Amino acid sequence: MGVLTSLRWSKPDNLIAHVVLVVSIVGTGLLGLFQLVWITPLLSAGGAGPMNTVTVFRPDGVPEPRVAAATSGQDVTVTGTGQMVIEFHEPTTLERFLLVAPALLGVVATLVVLVMVHRLITSLDRGEPFVPANARRVYVIALTVLIGSVALPMVATVCGNALRAGALESDAFAFHFVVFGEGGISPALLFTGFLLAALAEVFRRGTRLRADVEGLV
Repeated sequence: MGVLTSLRWSKPDNLIAHVVLVVSIVGTGLLGLFQLVWITPLLSAGGAGPMNTVTVFRPDGVPEPRVAAATSGQDVTVTGTGQMVIEFHEPTTLERFLLVAPALLGVVATLVVLVMVHRLITSLDRGEPFVPANARRVYVIALTVLIGSVALPMVATVCGNALRAGALESDAFAFHFVVFGEGGISPALLFTGFLLAALAEVFRRGTRLRADVEGLV
């Protein structure tokens, strides 16, 4: 009995969860707002940290830079990773948009998840976890994670390739996308999305079971 009491959702737990979620939502929203404003010429590109840089794969024909690294003198070779970092000192509005588009998409996905979780916590406070609205909310979270895990790396790749083509003054648009691996689709996120979809199905079945029980009463 004592264990069950300690695991019960209490008012302090609810308050802490609400505060953390509200702060996270506000912080994420402010970050997205800053990125939107940065797209316009109202803010200078300098001082924005990594926002005016993009890491892309080195295209064919571009020599790989020499890696100046001291070795131990043994039979070892130090080479680059096949990537390069492009920094835009005075990006145009289009370049600014391409630079922050993947991050903006991530902010939108994060906001959707945070808002849905906040509404779930609110329903727990009312003592009504198994309601149709919660099943839909968990489905929305699952779809957001699944779609985001695929869309985010693809958008980042498209934007990065477009920026690379413009920076290198090349008319050729070489699309380079890694399905799984660095900069590609995350198997962990896909697995998380499917787990959340399974959890949403549990909520849906629990909602239907609750409705059946109430109908019998």
